[in-house]
Amino acid sequence: MKKKKFYPYFIFLLVVMTIEVFIFNWRTWESLTFPQSKPGYQISIDGNSMSDKLVFPDQNLQTIQYNYLNQNVQNIKINLHCEGNGCPTTLVLKINYSDEGHSQMSYKGNQTYIESLEETHIIRIHPYGDVKSLRISFHNPDNAKFTIIASEINVRVPLKIQTLRILTLFILFILIYQLYQHRSFFTLSFKGNSTKRKTMIIVTASCHILLFVLVLFSNPFFWKDTAYPHPQEYHYLAEALAKGQTSLLVDPSEELKQLSNPYDSSLRIQEDVYYFWDFAYYKGKYFVYFGIGPELVFYLPYFLITGTHLPNPIPIMISEIFFILGVFLFFEEIVIRYNQRKIPLGLSLLLSSATILGSGAFFIARRPDIYSVPIMMGLALTIWGLFLWLKSRQTDHSLNCKILFIGSCCMAFVATCRPQLILGSFLAFLFFLPELKNLREKQNQKYLMVALLPYVIIAAGLMFYNWTRFDSPFDFGSSYNLTTNDMTRRGFVFDRFFIGFFTYLFQFPNIQSVFPYLQYVEFNTNYIGELTRESMTGGLLSCNPILYFSFLLPNLKRIKKPKTLISYLTFPILGILIMFIDIQCAGLLQRYISDFAIFIFIGTTLILFSLYIQMKDKEVRKIFIYTVLFLCLIGILYNLSLFFLPDSDNIALTNPQLYSQFYRLFH
Repeated sequence: MKKKKFYPYFIFLLVVMTIEVFIFNWRTWESLTFPQSKPGYQISIDGNSMSDKLVFPDQNLQTIQYNYLNQNVQNIKINLHCEGNGCPTTLVLKINYSDEGHSQMSYKGNQTYIESLEETHIIRIHPYGDVKSLRISFHNPDNAKFTIIASEINVRVPLKIQTLRILTLFILFILIYQLYQHRSFFTLSFKGNSTKRKTMIIVTASCHILLFVLVLFSNPFFWKDTAYPHPQEYHYLAEALAKGQTSLLVDPSEELKQLSNPYDSSLRIQEDVYYFWDFAYYKGKYFVYFGIGPELVFYLPYFLITGTHLPNPIPIMISEIFFILGVFLFFEEIVIRYNQRKIPLGLSLLLSSATILGSGAFFIARRPDIYSVPIMMGLALTIWGLFLWLKSRQTDHSLNCKILFIGSCCMAFVATCRPQLILGSFLAFLFFLPELKNLREKQNQKYLMVALLPYVIIAAGLMFYNWTRFDSPFDFGSSYNLTTNDMTRRGFVFDRFFIGFFTYLFQFPNIQSVFPYLQYVEFNTNYIGELTRESMTGGLLSCNPILYFSFLLPNLKRIKKPKTLISYLTFPILGILIMFIDIQCAGLLQRYISDFAIFIFIGTTLILFSLYIQMKDKEVRKIFIYTVLFLCLIGILYNLSLFFLPDSDNIALTNPQLYSQFYRLFH
């Protein structure tokens, strides 16, 4: 019997080895059928015979020309060597050739070339008959000198056994097998004891934390010191606050002060004015318009204690750890308190994972810049505030004042990080409606005072901080930043809603057939005017299809309490409202999805839990569960693929060794 338990694993190993040898290495077997190359063709570099000159000339566009081929060409192997500080991790080779179907040379496609990966040195082509001539071209980066080492035609592709890929596939097969064997974990309520349940939640949360920490450390670019002022805004603010002032210690240039409109980016360029990019400028002084919360919690104490400055990824890492723990605790509290643990633990954990990854936290982890610090801290405070508010209600329906106070501190402090997220505090009307409806009782008045006290204290401090900077207690200074456009004149434009609503929610992702598979979406609009935007990967609902279940709210017919339906509806409405604020006041940026996604995910999760509870037919429940699992996995895979996005500071440029390992894994 014991031997039979291991039979599936032996089969998995055999299947994985077969896949590795015959599928991932099918080019090897295919190349055995290629004819041997015929001599007589000529290879030249920029018109010079290869025998005369192996080094490429000092120019932007480099070409390798194969003339007088006149033979059946199926692949070309080319070895390039690069020297210099500008050598790229990946080089895009552009392939042109003429054949029996095209008498003139024409463009046929691209090949990604990585010097450290031999697999990318062989270019597979599919010509019409014999190839007459062929040209390979690429753009030469600055400070990079290329040399061609060798070039061959119709080579035998070597058999490459990738141990990492075998191990990954083997683990994947085992994982799928174990999930199938324990499928009741996702379809039935958990029958184990409380200790075992907590252990499984802790282990799952720990795996997420480990993943996020590894991603945060994978890109060394964001951990390096930089002389560029913008990523150091919180560092400048720490130095200013340590001296007892809110304006920065750095004085703006006189040229900037003399401009008729310093917020006009075209005027700054025209006058060649030196300024600090994206700093707030007001009455001849620099300020930081980012929320002061991260400064007070992280940057200022670290500076006062050590005399040095804290790297931006550290506050993000701490915030993400608390955010991950908060999501798991919040959903578990909902399952225990309102669903009597009838929700399958596997379903709850999977929805927690989908929420964590889909809320934008993973995108922030892969790109932990200064912009993401207040966003991530605001998210962590929001989820912990909601959890503590939920936790404050005791079994006798009274409120624990200590937990209530801490939860309100978290929710109030959100305003010092990400002001628009303070709208989440209006959820207090749902959490504490019984007390608010009966404020004549002294105990309820006490609860109200305990809950409001943090808001009063933090609001007073924040309003004083704003007044000392911008002469108004309600002005956070985001309009005064020196950026791409004059934010002081941005105003309210109704037409922005249409393009913003589609882009943030329903834009389809740009999926490609080759690694890294996911690309940024091309932005097209008939909106004529200033529209602050950055490259995006797709809308929240289109890329996380589990969220479409939020449209099934009308199907919750058996819920007789209007309060419950209103609470389910409030979360997504609140998220949409925050999204509209971002569209008008900020723009269309990938990281801004984090402002509202968490509320839509929570609302959808509540709806899913209720749909599961009201389903009585076991087969219908199974279909429902499997559908939810499938849609969650789609969203999780999409969000994980964001790690490889080809932007200006991705790991292909900043950590080429790691990128090469992943590239090899998928080829």
